[in-house]
Amino acid sequence: MTRDEIQAQSLEKIKKLSVWMIIGYAVIVVATILGITLFTVGRYDNVLKDKVSDMTSTLNVQLQLNLDSYLDRLESTGTLAFSVDNAYTYDATDPSNDEYEAINTEKQISDDLLSLCLMENFVDYGIVYSNNHTLGKISNGTTTLFADNLYTDLSGMITRERTHDGWYTGYGNDFERIYYVKRIHENAVFLISFYTTELEKVFDNPETLGDMSIRLTDSSYHMIYSSVKGDKLGTDMPADIMKNIKGKDTAVAIDRNNLTTVNQGNVDWYIICSIPTKIILKEANQMRVITYVVAFLAALVAVAAGAFFIRRIADPVQTITSSISSELREDGFEGILSNRFFRDKCTSIVPKTNAGNCRGLLLVDIDNYSDIITKIGREEADKQLAKMLIVIKEAFPDADAVGRMGEKTFNIMTKASELDIDTFQIELDSSCKEIINKFAEVAETNTMGTLNITASVGAAIYPDAGKNYQELFDTAYLALEASRKSGNGKYTIA
Repeated sequence: MTRDEIQAQSLEKIKKLSVWMIIGYAVIVVATILGITLFTVGRYDNVLKDKVSDMTSTLNVQLQLNLDSYLDRLESTGTLAFSVDNAYTYDATDPSNDEYEAINTEKQISDDLLSLCLMENFVDYGIVYSNNHTLGKISNGTTTLFADNLYTDLSGMITRERTHDGWYTGYGNDFERIYYVKRIHENAVFLISFYTTELEKVFDNPETLGDMSIRLTDSSYHMIYSSVKGDKLGTDMPADIMKNIKGKDTAVAIDRNNLTTVNQGNVDWYIICSIPTKIILKEANQMRVITYVVAFLAALVAVAAGAFFIRRIADPVQTITSSISSELREDGFEGILSNRFFRDKCTSIVPKTNAGNCRGLLLVDIDNYSDIITKIGREEADKQLAKMLIVIKEAFPDADAVGRMGEKTFNIMTKASELDIDTFQIELDSSCKEIINKFAEVAETNTMGTLNITASVGAAIYPDAGKNYQELFDTAYLALEASRKSGNGKYTIA
């Protein structure tokens, strides 16, 4: 790389420094704002999740207390049956019972039990004896469902040894009823049952968590109650919820799909509340969009302001470097290299010409340039310079380099050609004629006379006329001198 090219590149680097400063500043601003925004949004999401988790967990505990309270109340109502005369002592299976007295006793017991069951919306409220004889309100649905196993299977539902009672549902895969059974004596049990739809008043859901699903399951996670339309009682809990709470008595779990809380009540049933994560983050998503928009606008304003100030600071440097770079590289005309740049560029490309290829170096000189200035004027002289450049570009549109050697002399390095040297010389000859013919004209002078405006050309062909730029230039210069001596408007190819 030549010294001038290194100098020019250094100046260009200085010129582009402001652009990189703006880019760097923009990257720093955007990265900083993006980092703060992501941290804020993430923190807000976590806070919102924690808040909803606390609310859901608190509601779950409250629902568990409501259920325990509801079942305790039903148990208390059931104990009233023991206050019925003869209910605790009468045994319908005793063969020694007097038939008449038994009828009256059973009627009295049944009437009293029926009056008590009006306190709640019970399906069943009565006594079942070991011979499947019943007193009180025992529905046809229950007797049909249990059939001959009525007493035996009801007795099997007593799971609490201390209180001799128990809660059960799902008998015969029927989860529409919940049963409470309590031992009266060795040959009789007391039965209460109600429809699971009665639990709706127990699991009342506040409007603030209206999107939350509430489910009650047995110890095997079969659904006893569900607030979700489409859930079938008796089936297993949805797998995406089960995986987070299975085997846990009390827990709060959150994943990509749901936030889930679970609590186990006194009856070993699970109250499971779940709410879709997307519902929880709905407000967060809205806030995220607002935050991103504000962050984008803030970054845009910051970058624009920074760019403005950097440009203002860099303007003087750019002006200086731009003028110096142009001064070094171009010589008054766009795309026309100064003599130093032309020389350095050609010094670099000539040795790289492929073997067997040829190229030409031309020097084009306006013959009577001083007469144009004195007899017509500087304005006309400048027009002739511009005209010459047009002619050169038309003759050599694909030249590797076009430069200005002096005030009225231009140099051209043609593109490398694969033509043989004789054919190339013929084409070069034609191009020299084109330059001379197109440039030549007759102009009127200030003294009412005329002036012939012409140009002379000297050309050298690589590699016959020289193996490097300097040899080619010397040969082309001698050829130009020969053209001048032979008269204006001539060309010579060495």
